Amino acid sequence: MALDRNAVRRVIDLLKQSRAAELEIGDGQGSVRVARSTGLPGPAAPVAAAEAPAEPAAPGELTAGRAAPEPEEVSVSYIVGKMVGLFHRGSRPDGEPLVQVGDRVSKGQVVATIEALRKLTEVTSPVAGEIAEVLVEDGEPVEYGQKLFAVKGPEEPDA
Repeated sequence: MALDRNAVRRVIDLLKQSRAAELEIGDGQGSVRVARSTGLPGPAAPVAAAEAPAEPAAPGELTAGRAAPEPEEVSVSYIVGKMVGLFHRGSRPDGEPLVQVGDRVSKGQVVATIEALRKLTEVTSPVAGEIAEVLVEDGEPVEYGQKLFAVKGPEEPDA
C-alpha cells in the first residue's frame, strides 16, 4: 500500500466507520496511524503518517500526519468496569444518574452500577476529581476493563 494522502483518508474513513479509538495500518515501508480526538485535555496520543503531509483538522476531528498540540497539565484518569454486564448511570435501571459531567467525585464514591444476572454491582471512582466525560450510554453492554467515565483531577488511580 502506497502511503499517500488517499491512503491516509482511507484509514480515517475506516476509523470513522468503526467504534475503535485508533487504527494503524502499515506496509513495511511506513505506516498510517489515526486516532479519535477525545476532546479532553491531557496526553493525547500524537499521530504520525509516513512522508505524506496531512491537511489541518478542525477541533474534534480525526488527525493524521501531525503531532498533537502540547497537552495542559491536567491529568485524566478513567473509571473502568470491573465486570461484564449492562451499564446503568443510576443506582438502579431507569434511575436518575448518580453523577453528571462537571460533578466532583471523591475516591470510592459510587458513580454508576453494572447489572449482571439481575444483580446490580456498584461502580466506584478510584480517584477524586471532576467527571469530564461519560463514555458509555445508559443501558449499554460493557466489558471488563472498558472505560466508563473520564475524570479530570490531580490524583492518579491506585495501582
